[in-house]
Amino acid sequence: MNLHEIEKLLEKYFEGETSLLEENQLREFFASGNVPDRWKNLESYFSYISQEGDQQLNDPDFDEKIMSSLKEGKLARLTDLRRPWIYWMAGVAASILILVAVFVKFDPFSKGIEDTYKDPQTAYLEARKILLYVSAKFNQGTRNLEPVTALETGLTELKPVAAFNKAVNEVNRLSEVEKVEKMITNN
Repeated sequence: MNLHEIEKLLEKYFEGETSLLEENQLREFFASGNVPDRWKNLESYFSYISQEGDQQLNDPDFDEKIMSSLKEGKLARLTDLRRPWIYWMAGVAASILILVAVFVKFDPFSKGIEDTYKDPQTAYLEARKILLYVSAKFNQGTRNLEPVTALETGLTELKPVAAFNKAVNEVNRLSEVEKVEKMITNN
C-alpha cells in the first residue's frame, strides 16, 4: 500500500468513515515500522489501539451483572464534593447581601425625619427660592430649543411641495408611456 492511499485512509479514519478492514490496514501499516517521520506520532497511537483491542474480560458473567444492576437500580451515584460547598457559600453570600440591603434601606439606628425649619413661613420661602432657581435653569436649557421649533414649522410648510413632487413624478411616468407609444407606432 502506498503513502497516498495511507493518507486517504487516515483522512477517512479521523472523519469516522473507515470500515474495520481499513482500520486493520492502518494498524498493520503503523506496526510495520516503515512509517514516515510526519506520521511518527500516530505510530504510538495505533500501537495503543492494537494493544487495547486484544484485551479480553476474564469474568464471563460481566454482562449479566451489569444488566441486573441496571434493572435493580443499583447504580452508584457519582457525587461531586465541590458542588455542595459552592451552594453553601452562595447561600451564605446571598443571606449577607440581603441583611446588608435591609440594614441600609431600613436603618433602625437613624433618627426619624425632623423639620429643618421651626417657622413654616421660613420653610415656605426657602422652598419657593429653590423651585424658582430650578425653574430658571430649566427655562435656560429649553431656550436653546427655539431653532428646533422653527425648523419644525418650516417642515410643515414644505408639505405642499411634497404633493407637487408627487405630481411631477406622475407626469414623468406619462412621458415614459409616450415614449413606448412612439416606439410602437414607428415599428
